[in-house]
Amino acid sequence: MPHLDAAYNLARWLTRNEHDAEDIVQDAFLRAFKFFEGFRGGNSRSWLLSIVRNTAYTWLQKNRKHELGTFSDQEIESIQDGAPDPEALLVKDTDHQES
Repeated sequence: MPHLDAAYNLARWLTRNEHDAEDIVQDAFLRAFKFFEGFRGGNSRSWLLSIVRNTAYTWLQKNRKHELGTFSDQEIESIQDGAPDPEALLVKDTDHQES
C-alpha cells in the first residue's frame, strides 16, 4: 500500500503509541477508501496524511483530550517516509527489463 509507512509514522508521532497508531491508520485507510471518489488527483500522500492527521485528532479528542496539540502541514510533510519512491522503483524496473 502506498504511503502506509508515512501514515503509520505520522500516527505514531501524534499518539506516541504504536498500538494506537495502528488503530488510527486502519481507520484512516477505511475513511480514505470510503471517500476516494472525492479525491481529485494531485498529491495522494498529502491527501492521505491529512486523513490520518484528522483521524488522529478525532481519536485524541475522544481518548486523550489533555494531550491534543496541533501540527502544520509543513511539519507533517517533514516526517520521513520509509517506503520506496514509486517513481524510482518504476525506473529501476524499466532499467532492469532493458538489460
